[in-house]
Amino acid sequence: MKTTSPITRRRFMNQAALGGVSIAALAAMPTGAIARVFQPTPQVDEPERVGVMNWRVLQPGVMAIADLSLGGNTMLVVADGKALLVDTKYAYLAGGLLKDAADQIQADITKDRIELTLINTHHHGDHTGGNAVIVPIASASYAHANALPRIRAQHEKYVQGAKAGPSQLARTDAPEAYMPFAKAAADASSTWTEKTAVPKIAINSSGHTLRLGDIVIKTQHFGAGHTDNDLVIHLPEQNIVHTGDLVFNGLHPYFDPSANATARGWLESLKQTRKLCNAETTVIPGHGEIAGPEIVDTQISFFEQLIASIQGEIDKGTAKEEVVKMSWDFMDGLGFEQVRERLIDGVYDELTA
Repeated sequence: MKTTSPITRRRFMNQAALGGVSIAALAAMPTGAIARVFQPTPQVDEPERVGVMNWRVLQPGVMAIADLSLGGNTMLVVADGKALLVDTKYAYLAGGLLKDAADQIQADITKDRIELTLINTHHHGDHTGGNAVIVPIASASYAHANALPRIRAQHEKYVQGAKAGPSQLARTDAPEAYMPFAKAAADASSTWTEKTAVPKIAINSSGHTLRLGDIVIKTQHFGAGHTDNDLVIHLPEQNIVHTGDLVFNGLHPYFDPSANATARGWLESLKQTRKLCNAETTVIPGHGEIAGPEIVDTQISFFEQLIASIQGEIDKGTAKEEVVKMSWDFMDGLGFEQVRERLIDGVYDELTA
């Protein structure tokens, strides 16, 4: 396997500067459910949008992308000529993320390093798929210690995802301007090694605090929940919380036993996350619309009811095969219906272990 060279990286960055990329929608959200379940922060005017990736500006210097068709939600913070990026979506979107971050701080992305810090909220591919593009050029990159070996183990998936990017993009109605990023990632992927996508700095369970100019960024880990490496990103002065996939707004949560997912731990992590919020907090979920702390409350209620409902069926002696086919009122109208049975199956196994 070849190692990444400065020439290849520079070539990639030059190509990536031309456009961006998109992917097919993850799931369809029922129209009625959007109005009933999604709880967006009230806006007097249409939010300001910037960049190739159409970032929504939350506050001066803080912006986010919340689009079900583009993988996990991302956040970008800029201050004093430096940038912080939370999550990297997929390989063929990463060039767009990088270009927008560089434009915000007026940095030259053809250089080997820019003042960009990356934090992964957890290891899943729709949040780390662009790491191989971002990590080599970032001045610092972080993830929870448990995420690092998991990210390394996904090397082949990242490569295959990058190679498939242009053809997948061609089958969508995404802007043609995105295609150069997809092609650049596909070309560069042949030079990636198992280490290319792995962040350089491990965050342990006590969390970590860093500064970007006058902006304080706190990362906190509350134990296993969605995965065993979840990080919550908190900007206390801006009153913004990025929950990673601890919160799926208006959607069935994805349950991954291979990542040590636990419903009980998830519930506890949500309760700890809620303590970071007040009535005015802006909450960026892992998937779904940006909203306020009510979406954390809704996710807490969801898991409380889910655990109670499944435990009730276990106590009655209902066979697992029947339970996984069930649905309850609190699940009505949620998107990502395709993961509902997987979720119930995983929680059933946890409660009967």
